[in-house]
Amino acid sequence: MGVHNPPVSQTEPLADLTLLNTRPSHQAADLTALAQAQGVTVLSCPTLAIESLALPQDAMGVFKTFDKIVFVSRNAVTVLAELFQTQEVASPPFAQVAQSYAIGQATHQALLEQGWPTASLNHDQFVSEDLLASEAMQDLSGQKILIVKGEGGRPTLKSGLTLAGADVTEWFIYRRIQEPFCDQAWVEFQAAKHPVLLASSLQAWSNLVKNLAAAIGQPALIHAQDWLFAQDIIVFSQRIEKAVKDAGWQGGIWVVPQQTNDGVLAALTQIRTEAQTIDDTAKP
Repeated sequence: MGVHNPPVSQTEPLADLTLLNTRPSHQAADLTALAQAQGVTVLSCPTLAIESLALPQDAMGVFKTFDKIVFVSRNAVTVLAELFQTQEVASPPFAQVAQSYAIGQATHQALLEQGWPTASLNHDQFVSEDLLASEAMQDLSGQKILIVKGEGGRPTLKSGLTLAGADVTEWFIYRRIQEPFCDQAWVEFQAAKHPVLLASSLQAWSNLVKNLAAAIGQPALIHAQDWLFAQDIIVFSQRIEKAVKDAGWQGGIWVVPQQTNDGVLAALTQIRTEAQTIDDTAKP
């Protein structure tokens, strides 16, 4: 006779799942609360922290000259707002005709929450390639565009906008710092019935892998990476999906339908549904 899982609670439909939330601490709480409300056990394991940098010295005057401002992350929005507020300016001084553009749905939502002039684009995925292909980013001759971002990242956006004729400036206003390994959360994660890793950014995932490699001398972590690569992982983009596949990931890889907390919850629901289907199929 096969092993039968107990029926899933209707009030906590995802109770079998344990999510390792690798988001920065200041961005993790809303997702944790949402997932816990559905019965998911959530373990906090921030793999990076955000450190603000300084605005350019002439930021106040220069910002008014940009026709379009592209924000590459939610952090780019919140950090820019904070940096201007430290100069006793409630909001960046947008030019009258300026529009903001978002890479990532969470970034778009952050712009709306700030009340900044935000373009509404008709595309399903908020990634650099889609923005570059949009009608708003064609024939940019004579236009000045600012990209607000953290240190590092891909050159795709700047290159594409420059090819379209724009005069492009980049402001690097924050950096990502690797966090220490979450030893206690990891022990609980490995003991979970159905562990699921969240990688909302490529660096969040790579930092976790680096932390595991650095801790490999600990007896409990000798085979930790092999074990991890056999689990389910939720990722925020096809680019991250490709990276984890290329690194040798053997478990399930689930790309969120939208880059939001609800998108993560939808992926968790898909994972639980598939697991339940497999269990039902295995019943005699």
